[in-house]
Amino acid sequence: MFEYYQNNILCVQASWIVESGIISEPNYKQLCSRGHLKKMTTGGNGRKALIQFDTMRSDIKNKVIELAGDPYAKVTTITFTDYILDDQKAYEFFRNYTLDSGEALPEKNIKEYCCNASIANAINTIVNSKLAQRKALAGSKVNVWERIAEVVSELPKHTYPHSLPRNQRILRDKVKQYLNDGYGVFIHKAFGSKNAEKINDDAKSFVLARWCDRVKRVANYNQLLKEYNTEAEEQEWKMIKSEQSLINFLTDPKIEPLWYGYRFGELKFKEKFTMSFKTALPSMRDSLWYSDGTKINLYYQDASGKMKTINVYEVMDAYSEVFLGYHISEKEDYEAGYQAFKMAIQVSEHRPYQISLDNGAGNKKLHSGGFFDKISHLAIKTQPYNGKSKTIESAFGRFQTQFLAQLPNYSGQNITSKKVSSHANMEFVLANTEMLPTFAQLKAQYEQKRNEWNQAPHPKTGLPRIEMYFDSENPDCPKVTPFQMVDFFWIERNLPIQCHSSGISFKEKTVQYEYVVYQENSRAIDQEWHIENVSQKFHIKFDPDDMSLIYLYKKTPLGLKFVRAAETKVEIHRGQQEQEDWESQYYRDQIEATKKIRIATEEKAEANLQKHNMTAESYGYKNPKLKGVNSKRVKKEKTDIAQYQKKLSEAVLTEDDQEFDYTQLM
Repeated sequence: MFEYYQNNILCVQASWIVESGIISEPNYKQLCSRGHLKKMTTGGNGRKALIQFDTMRSDIKNKVIELAGDPYAKVTTITFTDYILDDQKAYEFFRNYTLDSGEALPEKNIKEYCCNASIANAINTIVNSKLAQRKALAGSKVNVWERIAEVVSELPKHTYPHSLPRNQRILRDKVKQYLNDGYGVFIHKAFGSKNAEKINDDAKSFVLARWCDRVKRVANYNQLLKEYNTEAEEQEWKMIKSEQSLINFLTDPKIEPLWYGYRFGELKFKEKFTMSFKTALPSMRDSLWYSDGTKINLYYQDASGKMKTINVYEVMDAYSEVFLGYHISEKEDYEAGYQAFKMAIQVSEHRPYQISLDNGAGNKKLHSGGFFDKISHLAIKTQPYNGKSKTIESAFGRFQTQFLAQLPNYSGQNITSKKVSSHANMEFVLANTEMLPTFAQLKAQYEQKRNEWNQAPHPKTGLPRIEMYFDSENPDCPKVTPFQMVDFFWIERNLPIQCHSSGISFKEKTVQYEYVVYQENSRAIDQEWHIENVSQKFHIKFDPDDMSLIYLYKKTPLGLKFVRAAETKVEIHRGQQEQEDWESQYYRDQIEATKKIRIATEEKAEANLQKHNMTAESYGYKNPKLKGVNSKRVKKEKTDIAQYQKKLSEAVLTEDDQEFDYTQLM
């Protein structure tokens, strides 16, 4: 149940914690999500999920100790030598070190000094970790440095040819000096001091400043030597004969970081000196999606025949390297990210646990609008100017060189690429510009190569990427429901829309759209709903890529409440000559449905009037009949309202007429 992770982190198997009844499985997942249990590894594919013991909540830790006893007594002891690791930087330092004589260090001394550095690193780790002391020193109760000095003195010299002192006090001082001053402290004095030490402090300051000067740059060490000696003569410093003295000073591990960024830029400084993390990629699909915008690296010709390139925004699953969604556009704007993620979720049908994105302008807009928070559990921005943190850049680079490079219109990779094969044959491309694909053909090319990438074997498993993806399951990423798709990708209009007698209509991007509510699983208009909701206002959500369907909502104190779905209003030809067979029948059916709803509406109102003895007949009047409704219960009246309106429109009122007798039209 106990084991060490990466040799020095004590962990408990997650499955044992649950199976032993310390916590339930739902509680375990909740505690992990809230950070009360720190996962060092996740389970799956033969691995066991491990929880860091020292970070457990005290009540859980006490239960573990109660059931399993002292964990430190149950794990395998790690020896001191397990902490002695090769120090590549030490090897590079001593291998490149130049003596005053201009010679390199002997091979025997390089091994000795590298071993000193490795042992000193191990000592530093153990001294600063109580856990490491328990394991490496077998829980010794004596003074730590006394025990370390004893262990170091017992190391076999044929395996560890070090020259560290046996005395604990001297050993402690030597390690402290190494941590402060670097690898040079191990070089024996018999080899003499470095020539750089002959340069006084003011001279060192001048040399460093000139080497850092970005405006009046020093081109090389020879120029620096000449300028130094000129300045030395004026300042009465000691003259220098060899460039090596300057080189030794500037390449000192303490000095080099001070000028490196000034000479080569901060990105190069970051690559050379900044500590990088060791990370493990996800073990299941949808755990992490990467997104990025870049050039397609294919030439095409626009409508005017001009040679161009264009951008693409891609979304990739980190586990399988499957390209899930993309969008081709001139700019890497918010619409590109929106469309690419929409396609990715349509393909996946699952909501990703985490998405990783850069801080581009388009992503900023989507992030500030809450888009990424809706479609994922976590949305994390990658570090700027840190390509290593974006796995998609590595994958897309391989996609370019392995698949896009097969096409004759391949534009090559970035201009900074050093390989000749990474660049296009521009002589051939420029000689055949008329053969470049159109924009539509370019999109077809790109889609085909994406499909080939997804069908190709994954470099680690050998299985097709798309097969890896769909054969994997992620319990924390359930399927996306239709209403979630609406919430994620449909647009809500700012202002509500009123329902009129003609249905619901609004204008979007200068285009007029008209909708009606149909009966369920039918193309018949829901006349009853329509009559009941005329003059009502609704909030609208729609998919800008498919305007055939909209959702109607009512605003409530708790938010928007879904009412009905409305679809594009069927258009029929007015003239029978252009009508299709279905149109005339559809027209008759809707007219008949309208009459039925009118009759039903009147009957309902009349029934209520009769209940309260308030019908027109109750007062001795006649109730007018429904017009235009052919029914056995409806009889032709002597005076029709239509005839009355016709006569009224034809009547002429002269200036002499003070009053007009409207009854004469009856």
